[in-house]
Amino acid sequence: MAEKDEKELAKLQRELQRLLVEINQIQGRIEALNAQLELIESSLGELNRVEETLKGIQELEGGEEVLVPVGAGSFVRVSASDTERVIVGVGAGVAVEKTIDEALESIDEQRQELEKSRAEVQNMMNSLLNELQSKQNKAQELARKLEEKRAELAQKAQAGGR
Repeated sequence: MAEKDEKELAKLQRELQRLLVEINQIQGRIEALNAQLELIESSLGELNRVEETLKGIQELEGGEEVLVPVGAGSFVRVSASDTERVIVGVGAGVAVEKTIDEALESIDEQRQELEKSRAEVQNMMNSLLNELQSKQNKAQELARKLEEKRAELAQKAQAGGR
């Protein structure tokens, strides 16, 4: 009888350990998705700033003096001579000249792609969070059963020793 109880106790312990490993794996995937989501949000913020800047340039008449950020809170005064065209990076170190309207269109397309990606990542994260909650509930239930079984075995051992 005691051997059967010991086997059941070992089985519960193995199952709980397996669940805890799965929980850790899910948490790692959630953290990775969260980092991906932060990157997407940062990219969206950058696109918004570029869009605002391009719209501001579009309002210039040419020859006007503007401040251009050069980093670390520093700016350079420059005269805006051509406010119709901009140089836009298209990836892999390649840049092309576009009209501001074309650049704004490109920004809008990029924004739509990023928002689509954000929605997909959020859906994956929600799914993982639900799975995590379910596995945590199972782990808590197993831990409770394990403690009950240990208490039962301890009582049997005590009663057998009398």
